[in-house]
Amino acid sequence: MAASSLKELIARTDNTFERTGDTWVGKCLICNGRLSFNAHTGFGANVEHIMPRTEGGGDDLLNVGLTHPRCNAEKGRNWDNRKRRPPDSARYEALVAGFLARRKSRWRDPSQRPDA
Repeated sequence: MAASSLKELIARTDNTFERTGDTWVGKCLICNGRLSFNAHTGFGANVEHIMPRTEGGGDDLLNVGLTHPRCNAEKGRNWDNRKRRPPDSARYEALVAGFLARRKSRWRDPSQRPDA
């Protein structure tokens, strides 16, 4: 699946996102700030694996969200990287659990078309 197609599918399942013309606008999963990206190219957003694949997370829609590129990079660099992760594993588990809960609370059935 192309990155832009995956981003569109994630946006369709996140109730903070609405499509206006060629742009999806919603909220970053990590910082909760305004996030917009091009519906055709996907430019402007990153796909975040909440539970990283290196930790056993999969590609299912409840484990992925849309983020600012900077937020995604910061989580990957400071939290997902086992060598650089703070030694408090409970804190990391709480971070991941919080993002999973946020993703679930934003869930929208993909058959509900926000751009229709």
